[in-house]
Amino acid sequence: MHYGIVAIGSRGDVQPYIALALGLMERGHEATLMAHENFRDFVEGYGVDFVPIKGHVEELLQSAEGMKMLRTGSLAAFTRYLQKVNKITTDSLIRDTMGEFEKVDVLVASLLAMPWVEAIAEKLEKRWAIVQLNLPAIKTRAFPLVFLDFFNFPAYNEFTYRLFERIYWRVNKNNMNRFRRSLGLPVLKISILEKIAHEKILNLHCFSPALLARPDDWAPQNQITGFLFLPRTTHDKTPDDLIPWLDAGEKPIYIGFGSIPIPDSQLFTKIITELLGTTSHRFIFCRGWSLPMNLPKHTNLFQVKTIDHQWLFPRCKSAIIHGGVGTTAAVLRAKIPLVIVSIIADQPWWGKIIESKKLGVHIPFKKLTTQKLLGAIEKIQTPNFQYNAFETGKRINQENGLKQTIDALEIYLL
Repeated sequence: MHYGIVAIGSRGDVQPYIALALGLMERGHEATLMAHENFRDFVEGYGVDFVPIKGHVEELLQSAEGMKMLRTGSLAAFTRYLQKVNKITTDSLIRDTMGEFEKVDVLVASLLAMPWVEAIAEKLEKRWAIVQLNLPAIKTRAFPLVFLDFFNFPAYNEFTYRLFERIYWRVNKNNMNRFRRSLGLPVLKISILEKIAHEKILNLHCFSPALLARPDDWAPQNQITGFLFLPRTTHDKTPDDLIPWLDAGEKPIYIGFGSIPIPDSQLFTKIITELLGTTSHRFIFCRGWSLPMNLPKHTNLFQVKTIDHQWLFPRCKSAIIHGGVGTTAAVLRAKIPLVIVSIIADQPWWGKIIESKKLGVHIPFKKLTTQKLLGAIEKIQTPNFQYNAFETGKRINQENGLKQTIDALEIYLL
């Protein structure tokens, strides 16, 4: 079976699908990963076939428009930005990759790729499934939609999902139907989410049930399978001088915002400088996709551009991150508590969940101050948070999200 996996987004939206592709290949399948063009070296470095989709996500986020969107922290601004990215993606899918879709047997879509893959699968009469990393938007009476969690009782909870479906379709239906017309398909009269539910499309949520348990009232095709972890990456080299630095003192605190650029580098530099001046903590800062910053030189600060989280996090005592699901998973797997400084998208809701489980503290970036961050650092060093992080990490290490995901795909798609 030849799987075509389409993953749209930042590095955290692509890396788990490399793990999925490798797992499928180990089972004897073929796998081709389609993602934005800036991920070619990353994907092919693991020996996975890659098909580029036009668009360089890192450059888009670091652009003036992208940084403005990040500074707002607004869901509405993020939605408008996604629509622009989707326009670039849509044109490339039609022009550059339709021939590649014809070569595969079945399709797997990330959440952001879902609307386009649904239409392509219908056009080419191929089976398909959704494998997503996000918090669920599937109707349940067990809990409300994450960003409408003002109350929690069954009737309200169910209402939040119906409201979201209506809003999502109103915002996206013109673009989706324009794409469908370009493929010669009839326009949708109902929400695409309603269509997916009606057709019982497999919808796998790849995060640990330790963070959110599967509701009993979900239909069988909707599942929570566990995180998708890569083998240790050779993409991110360990600097030669890092190990001596780690050995020279107590475990450091990791700070990194992954593939989301820091919205206010001046504020962030000020906070790091004040932390170094008022505490004895050691910090390792990973710049990721953030623009270069003039951070102070200090014996208690080590800076890297990229680093293998799987190798580093067990050598840290805690982590300060943006709350992307991939980095959050890596921190929890290392059994250490965390501070989520959320910026955009689903990060605030992962922050809420982490805080509710007493695994860490959540601070929106727009509200970040030195005193708040220092207070959060001290809070997560307490025995309760350390114990919760250790026990949750043990549970996550006992799970096999990759196997569960592939098992579900094979049963559904074979």
